[in-house]
Amino acid sequence: MRIKRKIKTDVLVVGSGLAGIKAAKELADQNHEVLMATKMKLASGSSFYPLKASLGTQVTKDGSDKPVFMADIETASRGMHRQDLAEVYIEEIAERVKEYGDIGVISKKLDGERKACFAEHPRDIYLLSNWDGIRENVTEIFGGYEKLNVMERTVVISLIQQEERVVGALLLDRDNEVIVVECKAVVLATGGFGSLYKHNLNPNDVDGSGHVLALEAGASLVNMEFIQFIPGITTPRYKTLFGEHTLMYCQDIVKDSGKSLLDPALPEGLSRKECLEIRSGHGPFTDSLESKWFDIAMMKEIIKTRNEHGFELLYDPELYENDEEFYTVYLNWLKQTGIHLVEDEVRIAPFAHASNGGVYIDPYGRSGVPGLYAIGELSCNIEGANRLGGNSTGACMVFGKRAALDCSHYLQGVEPYEIGLVEAELQLDRLFEKTGTCSDSEAVNAAVDKVREIMWYAGNVVRSEQQLIAAMDEINSLEKGLDLASFFKQQATRKLAIKAKNFLKLSQLLLQAMLERKESRGAHYREDHPQEKPEFAKRLFIKETKPGALSFEFLNQ
Repeated sequence: MRIKRKIKTDVLVVGSGLAGIKAAKELADQNHEVLMATKMKLASGSSFYPLKASLGTQVTKDGSDKPVFMADIETASRGMHRQDLAEVYIEEIAERVKEYGDIGVISKKLDGERKACFAEHPRDIYLLSNWDGIRENVTEIFGGYEKLNVMERTVVISLIQQEERVVGALLLDRDNEVIVVECKAVVLATGGFGSLYKHNLNPNDVDGSGHVLALEAGASLVNMEFIQFIPGITTPRYKTLFGEHTLMYCQDIVKDSGKSLLDPALPEGLSRKECLEIRSGHGPFTDSLESKWFDIAMMKEIIKTRNEHGFELLYDPELYENDEEFYTVYLNWLKQTGIHLVEDEVRIAPFAHASNGGVYIDPYGRSGVPGLYAIGELSCNIEGANRLGGNSTGACMVFGKRAALDCSHYLQGVEPYEIGLVEAELQLDRLFEKTGTCSDSEAVNAAVDKVREIMWYAGNVVRSEQQLIAAMDEINSLEKGLDLASFFKQQATRKLAIKAKNFLKLSQLLLQAMLERKESRGAHYREDHPQEKPEFAKRLFIKETKPGALSFEFLNQ
């Protein structure tokens, strides 16, 4: 297979969401030559998902708030967070939000203080909105740097290592030609893996590719079983973000028959009104609160009936009389998209949203593999079993800057490595392990779609050993039938071949992680192990011990 050309740069930044943009600009400011590769266009990924009214950033108020903020993180995380990363965030976030404008991000501090999702104490929240305006700003800012180049519609398919460090990467450009990049370091900022699920609130490029790149390069993944699922609107506009705070005005959630979905699911002593009020305080599902029955009821009914069109919400008209900015911003945005929560039939279902786990990093975004950094949602950051709302955007800024600073020092201490074309072609040949015989486009597309359906039913809110094992068996069978090595040789379908490879690998990894944690904790709920257990108060680390072989180990680190 021919390699079209070679590109030389100081550092390769993969992904163009908030984390990638922040790191790339910081490195360009240090006069390093930066190449950004992004699957879609500049300023993309979950940061710029068009069907969200806004994103928030939670900010430390003052010195007295620091221990309080830490206590909020500790309470939400259920022991699954990294203390040092949380301390860094709390210490630096107030300064980093001042730098949103430097990278073209439009932000506005909400009036007064507000409790973020899962937070027990209110603090300042900054709202980010106007994604098209931000994209225009970022494009203009990046255009002012001679040494900052962007390759759009480009996929990084493998990292190249020599001398026990990352020295380059293999890419597929917009024409599906193979490109070799020689670089001294790589910053991965590829986001999460929401599109691995049939129903998700992410763009299609959020597909877990960075997790596979890091894993295959020798980095560890941690907390992968803790995935955020949040209610999303299925009707009248599919895949629209649902504002959970509106549940304060919700009277009931009902099945097609008009009967309450919630009432039969509630334990004795918990009223429907109480459950909905608790649920209005947090977006993602969590086993940690009694509001869990709201999401469990939806998912169990979906698994039982295989009906995915969602459940109708019945609202009190007083919802539209609330003039708080947090309500009006969301409700006005819904109106612009043609949705009225009282006048329209509005249905919701659980959607995959964000991953709390990811690449294991230190406070400078280092992965443990020399020359490889991971930031943003791709990294296992300050989150744990639950994640406080407003911390993900802030972490992009905090650790994007810290990774760029450390990377700048690293670049000054290493020499470029000359990658030979034969060496690169050998790495290309090792991408796929030949198994099955089927290599037509229809079969590969069908396999990708099947993985997404399996994950949504078996690895969603409600999980059990029986479901997980059956799902792994089914995905393993899919994998054995495909000849992705031959499929990759067809230029037009190379990106699909990479996507199928990553989906098959990552889905099995996630299901195994869910199987290993035989308890319920935060975002991870096992119907067959419904209690949180002290013996599982450790983080689950995943490592590739040799090509295709993974280890799963619970560790206190």
